[in-house]
Amino acid sequence: MPPDAKRSGPDTTPDRSHQDSDLAAEAKPTIPPEVLSGRECAWCHGPLSGRRRRFCTDECRRKGQKRERIIEDGSYAAGVVRLIRKMGVRASVDLEALKWLAGAAEHARGALAVAVDGCRARGYSDTEIGMALGYDKPNARQAVGARFGRRKQAADCSDDRYTGQPESGAAG
Repeated sequence: MPPDAKRSGPDTTPDRSHQDSDLAAEAKPTIPPEVLSGRECAWCHGPLSGRRRRFCTDECRRKGQKRERIIEDGSYAAGVVRLIRKMGVRASVDLEALKWLAGAAEHARGALAVAVDGCRARGYSDTEIGMALGYDKPNARQAVGARFGRRKQAADCSDDRYTGQPESGAAG
């Protein structure tokens, strides 16, 4: 690589400052080496110093790694499904596990009702919601209305409350 070519990525030159104690007494250059390397913190975009590779401080590392932790995605949902299946297997031999599984099912119904209310508040139609829940298009609106209660017309109610009997376990 030519010496004037710009490098990307971490600096891979070995740090020999601990070996050459006589060089440590020499004057430091006026331009810090971290500025010359072109590396920056992944969180605050400040210069990286010394042996730092991604974040300039421990605080930036904590903030950056916390932001990178995405747990509510497709793989998370698949993991929840696997856990519920295993819980069902355990519940087949243990009455206490059966009790926990029934409680989890009630919580899931309540969470589904909250999600449907949220989708309605964001403007999704009952047909779109029903199709996302697996109903066929001709019956989707009626199925969502029967399962989660009917939606009031916008002119009747400005706070997006719904009428009808919601599914059991749902807060209305």
